[in-house]
Amino acid sequence: MPAIQLVFLHGFGEDERVWEDFLPFHSFTFSTICPGYAEWTDCATLADYARKIVASLPSDSHFILVGHSMGGYIALEIASQFPERVKKVVMLHSTFLPDTEEKKINRDRTAELLAKKGTGFFIGPFLPNLFATASQELISTLASRYRELSAAGLIAATKAMRDRNDFTTFVQTTNIPFLFILGEQDALISPESITRFVTKSVVILPNVGHQGTYEAPEAVAVAINQFVHV
Repeated sequence: MPAIQLVFLHGFGEDERVWEDFLPFHSFTFSTICPGYAEWTDCATLADYARKIVASLPSDSHFILVGHSMGGYIALEIASQFPERVKKVVMLHSTFLPDTEEKKINRDRTAELLAKKGTGFFIGPFLPNLFATASQELISTLASRYRELSAAGLIAATKAMRDRNDFTTFVQTTNIPFLFILGEQDALISPESITRFVTKSVVILPNVGHQGTYEAPEAVAVAINQFVHV
């Protein structure tokens, strides 16, 4: 029987250290792996990220994927490319929908800004949009941590997210169980944009934006634990 690993996939504008702020304070039955890919510049598509990440994981294991935001987009690619190895997927503040034309334009603007001004200029204004209730101290701490992220890596991720596929039909028809953990006040991904398409398991966190592991960590941990043990 292959071992089951909990694989935590971080979002855009952060790296694997986001899980260091969450995992040590919560107990999970399965062992955890937290790949880091914020610095990667050789992936043109989210499918490329997915293949490279899976190649780095234990070859004899099955996975429960927990993807935050961009990490959820990668989780969808892993689940579709390697369905025999994926037991369950948790979409944490993430969506199966592709970018709208307006969002694609904004992605291009983000890539252009990063190319011209660098990560330090971008990250400060970007972070507050992810929170509904976070303190300025937390936002400042995260800004100090992530302003050194590679601008080239962020540009590659921005373009890959802009061009991602529509996974609506996949999520509606796959036998892989999905859980969506969403923030009631998420400015990036509204709960309604998910619940109008799926009847999968959904947990909506009140008074939470796009960063539930900071704004409601206990609720996130409980939801994940309940889901993985069903």
